[in-house]
Amino acid sequence: MYKASLAILVGLGMTGLASASDNYSYTCTHAKQERKIDVIYLQRESSVPCEVRYTKDDQEETLWNASYTEGYCEEKASEFMKKQEAWGWNCAMDQLQTDDSLPEDTEINTPESNKSEQ
Repeated sequence: MYKASLAILVGLGMTGLASASDNYSYTCTHAKQERKIDVIYLQRESSVPCEVRYTKDDQEETLWNASYTEGYCEEKASEFMKKQEAWGWNCAMDQLQTDDSLPEDTEINTPESNKSEQ
């Protein structure tokens, strides 16, 4: 049942949970320790490119990233959060955070757009 629910959630692109410009995170706690799993969208209005970042003891690292596969970061973050819970951590999703500083899809310079400007 869990796998079917996860597949539906990922397949829908997490509709209703987050739009492409809404970064979100899970906070996991155990005793007095805290871990964060962040899903970061690198471009407004698009679910890719994205990264999954993990913060432990004030050290942040990127665990996964995707440039083309929609749903990949969301799936990996959810799977990793479930692993944390299996290890005894209590995890909860944090409030959504919109990053208005990200470029719009149309603001990204691509090789094709650079050619037409020359």
